[in-house]
Amino acid sequence: MAKQKVSAKAYNYEWKTAEEVIANINTQIKWSKHMVCSIAELTKETNPETYRKAHALWLKLKDAFNAEAKTYNPEAYSSKLGSVGEVERREVLRSAWWDELSEYAEDEYYKITSIIEMLHHGEQLETGTIIFGS
Repeated sequence: MAKQKVSAKAYNYEWKTAEEVIANINTQIKWSKHMVCSIAELTKETNPETYRKAHALWLKLKDAFNAEAKTYNPEAYSSKLGSVGEVERREVLRSAWWDELSEYAEDEYYKITSIIEMLHHGEQLETGTIIFGS
C-alpha cells in the first residue's frame, strides 16, 4: 500500500489571539520539516481555558522579552527571563520566565509552557527572535 502524502500549511505565527488558537487546535499544521499534526495532538491539550491562559502568559512574556532588550547584557547573566545569547536572538529558560511571569498553578506548568513554546518558538518579535530552552 502506498504511503499517503499529507499536505499541510506551515505554521507562521499567524494565530494572534487566544480565540484564533482555540479555533485551530485541531488544524493539521506543518511544524517542522517532517512533523505534521495539530497543536492539540502535540500538547495533548484540548481545554480552551488552558489555551486562554497560555495566550495571556505569552503576551506577558512577549512584553517582558521586548522590554528586557533595552538593558540586556549577554555577559551579565542577570536576566529574569533566563535569557542567553545576543539581544537579537535570545533563548529564554522555561523555568525562569515561568517563575517571573506566571500566576498559574504549578500543575499547569507543562501544558501552558508547551503551548507557548510550540506556537512561538523562533518568532521574530520587536527586539529579536525568541527561542525556548529548557
